[in-house]
Amino acid sequence: MKDHPPSAPLIVAIGGFDPTGGAGVVRDFLTARTFGAPVRLIPTAWTDQSPAGVRAVEPREPLVLAASIRRALQGVEQAGEVSTRARASAPLVVKIGMLPDAASAAAVLDALREFNGPVVLDPVLSASSGGALFSGDVGVLVELGVRAALMTPNAFEAATLTGLPVHSVEGAVAAGTALCGRGLGAVLVKGGHLDGDESIDVLVSGRDVRMFRGKRVNGPQARGTGCALATAIAVGLGRGSPLVQAIAEAKDWLAGAIGRAVAVGDEWHLG
Repeated sequence: MKDHPPSAPLIVAIGGFDPTGGAGVVRDFLTARTFGAPVRLIPTAWTDQSPAGVRAVEPREPLVLAASIRRALQGVEQAGEVSTRARASAPLVVKIGMLPDAASAAAVLDALREFNGPVVLDPVLSASSGGALFSGDVGVLVELGVRAALMTPNAFEAATLTGLPVHSVEGAVAAGTALCGRGLGAVLVKGGHLDGDESIDVLVSGRDVRMFRGKRVNGPQARGTGCALATAIAVGLGRGSPLVQAIAEAKDWLAGAIGRAVAVGDEWHLG
């Protein structure tokens, strides 16, 4: 196996295992490799879900999860990974997706205490097909967001994390501002479920607010778009791109991937 160029970051993707492959760490893997970035996957839970919704969630034991993350961040050699020599010069970026419960979130937070690199947190609370994927106090997700360079909630997640209504761009700004007021550095409230003819993602960083506008894509609803966007942003940050540039480039790529979505059984997956 050829080494990846030093500019390609190593992505440690922490999240749920979706048996359909449309979302979760499988989607993280496919997205990162699309950009030429090597990936190490750390499953947080095994889920039983389908187009009909979530049937069951089986979390990993928190101590085992934390130990897996620490080994990944320490660069333990595994078959098929980028070589030790290339990895030594490759930036390391953590992307966090679905966490099944507060205990798992606390375990991830503890495992990251010695890690100084970028973290992108996509606080997945439920499946697009319906059904909860997180249980417990969401406050620990806010604590984890304080550690992250960027949190990427959708409208429902932003509302749940803040207790504020998030139906419009103004609501997204208010929720992002509230989260930054609780210590988060940057929050990207995704606009796919906001009112309006456009899909507008709202980035709040301190007192700075930026809008990322895009056309709403008509047609089938592809799964895993939130996972893919957060992973693509993580790759951009790992390559040294400023946050705004990493978001803009990730959104442009995602729009194309949604337009190329393909049918997989009863679902649509990103192309």
